[in-house]
Amino acid sequence: MKPDILEKMFKEHYNGALLYALSLCRDRHLAEELVSIAFYKALQSADDSISSFRAWLFAVLRNEYTSHLRKSRRHTELEEHTESDEEPVLDKIIKDEEYRALYRALSLLPESQREIIMLFYFEELSLREISQIIKKSELTTKTALCRARIALREILEEG
Repeated sequence: MKPDILEKMFKEHYNGALLYALSLCRDRHLAEELVSIAFYKALQSADDSISSFRAWLFAVLRNEYTSHLRKSRRHTELEEHTESDEEPVLDKIIKDEEYRALYRALSLLPESQREIIMLFYFEELSLREISQIIKKSELTTKTALCRARIALREILEEG
C-alpha cells in the first residue's frame, strides 16, 4: 500500500481502536502497544475477502489482547489495572456526572458484555461486524447485546 493510504487508514481508525483496546485492558500504554501491533498485522494480512477493515482490525486487536494475556499468565500473575487518574477536579456539568456513572457501570459488567456494548454503541459496529470480531453467530451476538443492555440498566438503576 502507498504511504499516504496507510496514513489515512491509521488516522481514520486509530482512536476507535485505542478506545476498544482501553476497554479490554484498561492500561493506556498496553493499549497503544496493542493497537500498533494490530495495525501492522491487520495491514499485512488484509486481502480482498475482508469486507470491513475496521471490523478486521478490531478482530486482530482482540486476538492480540488474548495473546498478551496468555503470555502474561505464563510469566507472572496478571496485576489488576487501575482506572486512569485523569478525573476532573471539579464537576463542570451534569452531563459529565452522567458519563462517569455510565463508565462506572460499564466497568462493573463482565468483560464479554462490556466488550459488546463498547463495540455496538461507542464504535458503532453492526451486529455482523461484532459477531465476526468475537467469533459468534449474529443471533448469539444479538442475544448477548440484549443481556448486556439489561445488566447495564440494572446497574445504573441501583446506583
